[in-house]
Amino acid sequence: MRRNSRGIEELSGEGLQPPGVSDLAAFVRGLLARRWVRFGMVGGAASLSYILLGLLFVNLWGMPVLAGNALAYALSFIVSYLGQSLWTFQAAGPGGGLSHWAMLPRFAATQAVGLGLNSVIIWLLMRLGLTYEVAMPMAVLLVPVMVYLLCKYWVFRHSAGMEQAARPASQAASSDHPPTSKEKP
Repeated sequence: MRRNSRGIEELSGEGLQPPGVSDLAAFVRGLLARRWVRFGMVGGAASLSYILLGLLFVNLWGMPVLAGNALAYALSFIVSYLGQSLWTFQAAGPGGGLSHWAMLPRFAATQAVGLGLNSVIIWLLMRLGLTYEVAMPMAVLLVPVMVYLLCKYWVFRHSAGMEQAARPASQAASSDHPPTSKEKP
């Protein structure tokens, strides 16, 4: 820092260097360490897969619109579930402590709540006089926050009681992985 002619401190060019590859790598690692960033990336990947698969099935393969759309939605749901459970929340697999028997039904319910909340927000905002084009981005900003919180505190929460209750009786007695409390912010 140096002072200019008016006594105000300014950054000097001395010692400042442009960020290097290692700085960029550290920045990216820092971002990916944040669960909400991974949540958004997985959501974006699932949305992109839904769009691309829908266009593929309907426009290129000639499937009926509703069938192609439903298939694209189902496949993007799988992308979302696997990404969120394995990467974002690291709740499944060795050391994760939760079974798919416990997480998958809760994840499906959370997605249904998200769809319902999205619809209510859009309906309400349009009833208040906003256009769909204005209401939709507001819902797109609000709904993922609620879905994230449901995923963090309900779907992928490590709780032995919920996991045992969600398993079929034949599998409830044996547990592949004991529950852990490995939560990252």
